[in-house]
Amino acid sequence: MKQMTWDDYYGGFYDWSPSTQKNYPYRLSDYGPADEVWEVAQELAFQDEAFAAKFLEKALTAGVRFTPEQVLEMVGTVKESVLSKIAEQTDVPFDREQLEEIYRMIDDASFLRISRRAKIDVFDDEPAAYEQPEQIQYILPKKKKVGLFTALAAFAAGFALAGRGKKKHDGHCDGDCANCPPHYGYRYGRWYYGKGHQYGCEFGGNKGGGSL
Repeated sequence: MKQMTWDDYYGGFYDWSPSTQKNYPYRLSDYGPADEVWEVAQELAFQDEAFAAKFLEKALTAGVRFTPEQVLEMVGTVKESVLSKIAEQTDVPFDREQLEEIYRMIDDASFLRISRRAKIDVFDDEPAAYEQPEQIQYILPKKKKVGLFTALAAFAAGFALAGRGKKKHDGHCDGDCANCPPHYGYRYGRWYYGKGHQYGCEFGGNKGGGSL
């Protein structure tokens, strides 16, 4: 059987019938770049996915190395065992996002190997399922004990403030009975002897002279 170069196969691929496209790969002496090999494999998959998977596996054995992007595109075209082999031998390592996509699409052993090659653990940033938030403890300052002298001073200050609002009297009636300080015959704005203001008022009442 006369051998065929990749350039000849790829150059005439789209001019041949589907049966010829599938027969000539057995005569290939070499394989071309990964993008052309993957392009042909996709065309073959429309006719026969199993044949396309074998075509890719032979290309891998011949030294073709695919990109992680191409491997992800192969999902659903080739079976898991073949996809796992191809994923382990990509031309460059997978990045984190690509590893997350290929996870569970290949066998666990292969996924572990390509993760080690990439030096990426896709699970290292996931929070623990039942991780409790860190509790912050607040330490309140201790209350100072109040001494006897301080308590007496505070009492005196309060007493002074309380008495500040009381009206001072000059000893003569000024007619402001409601605010007049308590004295004989008059308490808290009320006359309780039953007589007028002029009777019994120490300050003279309305008509008294006023004397203290």
